Amino acid sequence: MLAPALAAASTPAAAQAATAPSSAHWLRIERRIESGYFQQNAADLTALAATFPAGDAAAGGRHDEEWQSYYSALLAYRLALLAQSDETRAWPFTQQCIDRLSRVLVLDTASAEALALQSACLALQSDLDAWRSPLAAPLSVARIDKALRLAPDNPRVLLLGSLAARDRPKLFGGDTQQAFRLMQRAVSAFERESAQPRSLPGWGAADAFTDLAQDYLGLGETLAARNVLERALLIAPDFAQARRLMAEIVAG
Repeated sequence: MLAPALAAASTPAAAQAATAPSSAHWLRIERRIESGYFQQNAADLTALAATFPAGDAAAGGRHDEEWQSYYSALLAYRLALLAQSDETRAWPFTQQCIDRLSRVLVLDTASAEALALQSACLALQSDLDAWRSPLAAPLSVARIDKALRLAPDNPRVLLLGSLAARDRPKLFGGDTQQAFRLMQRAVSAFERESAQPRSLPGWGAADAFTDLAQDYLGLGETLAARNVLERALLIAPDFAQARRLMAEIVAG
């Protein structure tokens, strides 16, 4: 199940989960989602979405049903980010993300990872459509607050909490200073996670380093931005966003 694996990634139980028959499959799915997103290849991500089984059933039982719903949501979130400049394209992806995570939370009410990702999708909705902000933004805050209580040192919870705080309108809980602090904590947490055996989910480190670099650039701290951006590119050399930022820094 998602929550135990995430709350104790280095425990024997988590190590056992990492070697379960389905884990290699979901690791491949995660890597393909990340590769498509890093390369801004929406067509590949859309094709991948078509391979997910229809409905809530999964051949591996409840465990795989959770992973199916979670990765379907992550895929939808990535597609929403790629389409963020076009509300009509991005909105359905945010709603799919929220709906799939609601299924995860039926199966596991204490999944900090699902709560955090749902918070980020709700925050993106509140950013896309100001009329829906009064509904989406407070729910985003409630979801991330619960996730942070459950897993205050989880790197993806911190990353998604930062992104949600950035995306929500200021009137409804948006806070750029909170976003910056959470991103700094996320980077530190990803550094700690990198020293542990690989577990699922395992995505997010390249995002955190790149987003922190963007924050540093906004503060005029070019050297700090370059340092963290180099680490992002070590993790994901094909990350288009990170490559663009590095090109801007090098160009001066």
